[in-house]
Amino acid sequence: MSRTIAEIYDSLIAEKEAQGALDGLLPAPETFNNLLDAVTSDSKVGIWRMWAALVSVGHWTHEQEFEIFIAEAEAIAAAAPAGTPRWYQEQFYLFQYGDALEYIGSKYQYAVVDPTKRIIKRCAIEERSDGVVVAKLAALDGSGNPIPLTAPELAAANSFGKKVKFAGTRLAALSLNADSVDIAFEIFYDPIIPLATVQAAVQAVMDAYIASLDFNAKFSVTKLTDAIQTVQGVNDLQFGSATATPAGGSAIPFTLSYIPASGYFEYADTATNMFTWTAQP
Repeated sequence: MSRTIAEIYDSLIAEKEAQGALDGLLPAPETFNNLLDAVTSDSKVGIWRMWAALVSVGHWTHEQEFEIFIAEAEAIAAAAPAGTPRWYQEQFYLFQYGDALEYIGSKYQYAVVDPTKRIIKRCAIEERSDGVVVAKLAALDGSGNPIPLTAPELAAANSFGKKVKFAGTRLAALSLNADSVDIAFEIFYDPIIPLATVQAAVQAVMDAYIASLDFNAKFSVTKLTDAIQTVQGVNDLQFGSATATPAGGSAIPFTLSYIPASGYFEYADTATNMFTWTAQP
């Protein structure tokens, strides 16, 4: 942040007062406020004070120009395409279904910006070991849950990606149904509470856990276990097994965590059916 004229003037005076050869220049001590008082009165003002004031104004003007230049340079840098995963994510969020891209100002963009046509509400970018940059995309249903794009929407999103991507980048957009999680626990519950009540409460915390996950976040067996253990009536639980099945794929076993191919999850069945329930008074 640039300095004020007063700050610059006072710094010049501080340097002047540090030089013994200039002790004859009065008044001492001197401040910018003293100068203002002097120039608005009938008293004479030492020419050295006026030179210091002029130099202060010159420095202030110079610092203002530098500040403007830095702001403009930062704005240009921020607007420049970076080609990073974050940049690709931001581009897909700008995708407008049904509109054609136009080459304007040395880049592809929409002639008319229409946020109502931005159907991509969830996006995660993955750089895979084979060099392919994969964009996982999803829209939202009326309840705010992720859903896959339709085939025409995905085709349009892929065309959009090919136009805005960096040359030489292998970019592919996909949009899949949720990965299905099938997890087995043995739940030891206190029979003083009706089993149906415990099962409903467990299902509620399971649903809340999935809803709390960010798009493309991993499913953690440990965190789900911790959530279930907070349910009143659950005395203990024993993890058995877990698998995740991507849409159109085969079941993948996991014991700690799993990152979804689609970016989001659903359960293969209800807690009532997936778990074993054992009364433990």
